[in-house]
Amino acid sequence: MGRIAILSDVHGNQEAFEAVLKVLATEHVDRVIQLGDLVGYNANPRECLQLAQQQGLISILGNHDLATLDPRAAEGFNVLAYQAIKYVHSQLTADDLQYLRTLPRVEVLWDRYVMCHGTPESVDTYIFNPHQAKRIFNLLRRSFAGIRICFFGHTHMQKLWLRDARGKVTAPAMAHNTVTLDPEHMYLINPGSVGQPRQRDNRAHYLIFDFTNESVSFKAVPYDISKAQQKIRQARLPEYLATRLQDGI
Repeated sequence: MGRIAILSDVHGNQEAFEAVLKVLATEHVDRVIQLGDLVGYNANPRECLQLAQQQGLISILGNHDLATLDPRAAEGFNVLAYQAIKYVHSQLTADDLQYLRTLPRVEVLWDRYVMCHGTPESVDTYIFNPHQAKRIFNLLRRSFAGIRICFFGHTHMQKLWLRDARGKVTAPAMAHNTVTLDPEHMYLINPGSVGQPRQRDNRAHYLIFDFTNESVSFKAVPYDISKAQQKIRQARLPEYLATRLQDGI
């Protein structure tokens, strides 16, 4: 295993998903890992589920995926997210739902890397600040002995948190898109969102992880936003779900 692509939060955005997969076909990656939320917000949940299966992606369960399976999990959603989940229900077949039921909430790959959506303990939990990151580093040390790298999604923003040998937790500003990881540090790494980025960059985001030198390259690719917006409007989903794609928020 040399290089893997990691992506998250496709959220039914077929145009963004296809744009990323097209680029990945030229990236010479060995596997593609998807960290949850194939559905929600955008107009093509079923097509995105089918793409993930056709491409043989390793997929994790996200909170919107869970809400599709269990309506109780959507009770805390905002109005936009809740309406989008109702739309997802109208689009998926029994086979689609069965596929979502097979997805794990946490996956440990090659005995070295933890993959999750929110955090290893919950699909709903966010990692936004140093306190939250420190708590998850402690969880890794307690429950995943010897594993120092966790990839997560859910926030829709590319981010790298590190815990140094003294226990200090920081999110260093990155002068370059590629970061070589220090073998003495622990890391929490987010590839950003394919289908609904929220970092004021409207491109579809993902990352490439190189095993040979443990380096992470944060990537982004443009896609046909207008087409995705048109589909949202045709599906009669809330207008804001369309307009936010252009702004990357």
